[in-house]
Parts: sequence; structure tokens; C-alpha cells
Amino acid sequence: MPENKESNPMGKADMGKAEAPKASKPSRPVKSKKQRRWPLVVAGTATVALAVGVIGAGTLFPGLNATAETTPSPHALPVGETLANCQGPTQLLAGSAAGTDPQFSANSSATKSLLNAVVLSNPNGDLPGSVFQALDTKFSSLLTLAKASDSPSTPATALSGSPKARAAVVLGSAVGGESVLRAQPFSDESSTGSASVVVEAGDGDLAGLAAATCQRPANDLWLSGASTSVGRTAVLMVANSSKSPATLTLEMFGNTGPINAPGGKGLVVGPGAVRSVVLSGLAPDQELLSVHVKSAGGAVSAVIQQSVLRGLTPGGVDYLAPVQAPASLATIAGVRVQSPADAAKISSQNSYADAATMLAVTVPGVGDAVVEVKAFGASGQVALPNGGVFTAPAGKVSSLPLAGLPEGSYSLSISADASVTAAVRLVNSTKPGEAVDMAVAPSTGRLGDNHVLTVPQGVRSSLVFTAPEGAATVRLVPVSDKGVLGAPKTVDLKGGSTAVVDPGALLGDGTAAVVVSVSGAPTFGSQLLGKDGTAGIAVLPIPGTSTASHSINIITGY
Repeated sequence: MPENKESNPMGKADMGKAEAPKASKPSRPVKSKKQRRWPLVVAGTATVALAVGVIGAGTLFPGLNATAETTPSPHALPVGETLANCQGPTQLLAGSAAGTDPQFSANSSATKSLLNAVVLSNPNGDLPGSVFQALDTKFSSLLTLAKASDSPSTPATALSGSPKARAAVVLGSAVGGESVLRAQPFSDESSTGSASVVVEAGDGDLAGLAAATCQRPANDLWLSGASTSVGRTAVLMVANSSKSPATLTLEMFGNTGPINAPGGKGLVVGPGAVRSVVLSGLAPDQELLSVHVKSAGGAVSAVIQQSVLRGLTPGGVDYLAPVQAPASLATIAGVRVQSPADAAKISSQNSYADAATMLAVTVPGVGDAVVEVKAFGASGQVALPNGGVFTAPAGKVSSLPLAGLPEGSYSLSISADASVTAAVRLVNSTKPGEAVDMAVAPSTGRLGDNHVLTVPQGVRSSLVFTAPEGAATVRLVPVSDKGVLGAPKTVDLKGGSTAVVDPGALLGDGTAAVVVSVSGAPTFGSQLLGKDGTAGIAVLPIPGTSTASHSINIITGY
């Protein structure tokens, strides 16, 4: 399908020093690594098994056998549209705004905010109707990515780069505000697509590279890696693309412990609206901060716009994506580390102590957690400070410095004897005295089949994969800017290692998107972005597949 070159501007945020706890040696051994998860409610498609029984009382309905055996029969559930909420440009707070209804200043004229998107056809080549709408409370139409095929095509082979499979692609469309991608389902399954927003600013207080994968809405989200200490600004941005209002409750954990903020309850986000919260108004002076967003009613997406300003010198900006819900196991791919010598020169400057790569671990429960961290590089496991084992106090966010790692790209495997969340703060720089940028790599779930990701133009992109427990194979299908699916390539992963893939070099310079499928041991991945000649760095989580089963078993007899 021809590239959609239309440039459509898509065009408002709520406001809320102690040292982070140092790593300490464990007082007890790490227990069983059997995974435990906190309850999580996610909006979107899912496989549902439901049995409904009706019992008729014999006294009311004489002759009916209330104990007769019945057989559930499958009934198809309606397949819903696929949603992905997208960020707008980074936004600079006006003055010293704090609270739940802040005002923003105009962006720097040097700021570029570009949207990239792709939707896949079914194996027969039929494209789903796909549009972008503004989250301006009116769902104003912005861009048509694909019109639904007029009539079904004849069957073709499975989606794997076959001649009939195709895609609709848009690259570098200018955005002026938050939006939602709506992709209609096929007759019996959800459609598959994804989008991302990349923001570049060469000057101003928000100078740096920020990027966000457009999110599928959910009712329970965790975000980590934020900071509200002096010079650090964290703005939580919650978007509601549903037709129902969403009522938010914010649960927060800092490096000093749990934070009781009455202003974080009962926050309403209307249909098609975005609400922003300046977190320093709810949780001030936290060097490390994690936020649990719970939504009653409409499902939402959430990011934290994190920025740093050291005096008059910008220290980077990023969109913090949700991390994996609290669990006893977590994996983070895409941890980029500078050389120890360069990192030391940067962090030794005045007010630059936090300009260092570090792991943030949050323990939301009531008991301390003994945490074991393993780092995997291209050649296997690499030693960490203190052996990578430390005790994380209950109700707090703790940190583990990673500056001692040799220069390169890594993945982290985190295990604990209590449920935790995890994220890594990345820092990149050119030289002392020059600009510094920051990013946060979240923990993510394992990869499966048919994850589709965009490859933004104008920035350097790398795909990072790891399989901590054993060998795996990653299958990559390129998608051109014309929507043509190319021949697949495979990447063999050794257990306990990290592989970095340049999509342009492996799949071709014209690659606009990639379809990722994995077989073998549990595999995790992310996308690292950079900008040549600058300190710019950002992380894009790989979107989850949206294909699912939609049937339930219903007992209709007595």
C-alpha cells in the first residue's frame, strides 16, 4: 500500500531529597523463584472461558430434572476494535505549576513530534479500517491509515511475508496532541497494528529525545523510574479513549516509603480526554518514585513525562512507559551502558550524581524483598556490583548502580522472594559540559507471535532481544514504507545472552516496520533509539500482539 505522506497536526497536563536507599547485603537467601503476580485488570481482547448454569427448582417447574447433566457449547463473542493511545509532543510547565490542572507553555520551535504507524492485513490481504482520532473530548478525525477492504479476498497462506499479506504504513506524520489509533476487527479476529511517537528537541528546557509506544488501554498500570527532587519534573499523563468516564486512584511509592496523597484519589478523566498530574504536588522531593494507576470505568493509558533541569542546563527528557505488574520475576531488555570512564566523568560533575545508569526496584508489599539481579551481554552473563544481590525495603523504591558494567547493551533478569516492579534509568552523554539525555527501560512481558513495531525514520534504531533461560529463535518479517512484507530473517539467541539487531542492516534500509515472532525459551525485547552526533536516547517497548480467541462456553439447559 502506498505510503501515506499526509502530515496532520494533532493537537493540554494535573500537578501533584532524600537519598535513595543504598544496596545492602542480604540477610537471608533468595527463596523459590516461582512467579507470583499482583491482580491485574487489562482492557482489550482476551481469551475468556465462562460457564453459565441455570437450575430450575422442581417445585416451580414440575417434571424438570434439576440435576440433569448438560454440555457447555461454545458461543463466539463479538470481536472489538483494536485501540492504541498515542502521546503528543513533550510539554513544558508554565511557571511553577503544581497540582492536577497545570498549564503548559508553548513548545520550542525546534521541537519535532512525529507519528509512525502500521496495521497488518489478514492472510488474504484484507486491510482493517484504521483511523487516528484526537483525544480532544470530541474524537476529531485526524488521519485515515487504511480503509476497510470492500469485499473479502480468497484464502491465502498464513501471515509470513506471503504475496497476499500486506500492510498500511504511515511515517513521520506531525502531531500536535494526544490521539488514538482505532483499527476495526475482521469478522472473527482482532486486527493487528501499532504506532509510536518520537519527539526531538534541539534546544530549550526539554531538549533531548523522547519516544513512546502507543498503548492499549488498561485499568491497572504501574510506572517506575520517575523523580520529583529539585530540578526534576514528573508529569503523569492519563488518556481515556473510551466512551465512558474513568475515575483514577493513584498509589505511590518513593525512596522514603509509601506516600499518602489524598489528592491522588477520585481523579476523573472524561471520554476522549487527557488528564495530567504534576507528581511533585502529590509526592515532593522523591529521588525515585513509582506510581500505581488504577482506573474504575473506562480503560486508560498512562505515561510519565520526566525531565531534568540542572540550573539552566537541560538534563534530558523521556516518556516513562508502564512496567510489568509486581511479580517475583522480571526482565528488562535494552539497557545501554556508557564506558565506566565516560560515565564517571559525567556523574562526578556538580548536581550530576543521578546522571548514572541504575536499576530501580519497587517493593509494594509489607515485607522486605531479597533481590537477585543478573546481567546478560552479547557473550553471556556479566558480573554486577555486590554480586547483584541486595535487600530492597518494603514500601520503598531502591536502586542498584550499573555504572560498573563495561560499555555495551545488556539485559537484566530480576528475581525476588516478594513481588516487585523494575525499571532501569539510562543516561547518555557526549562529553562533560555538553548536553545529557536520559531514558527509562521498563520491565516487559515475554514475546509471542506477530508483534508488530514501527521503525522511526531519522533516528538510529536497534532491536534488543534476550532469552535468559535457554535458546530461542526470533523471526523478523520486514515491512516496507509501501506496505510490502518481505522475506523473513531469523536471529538465533543463546540462552543467557543479549542480541542487538540493526533492522536496516539485517532487513533492508527501506524497513518501516517489523513483525516479530519468537519460538523456544521465554524471550524478551525492546527497541533502543538514538540520534547520531547527540546524546539523544530513548526506549520503545515492543507492542503486544492483539490477536486472541473470542469464545465462551454457555450452558443453556437445566
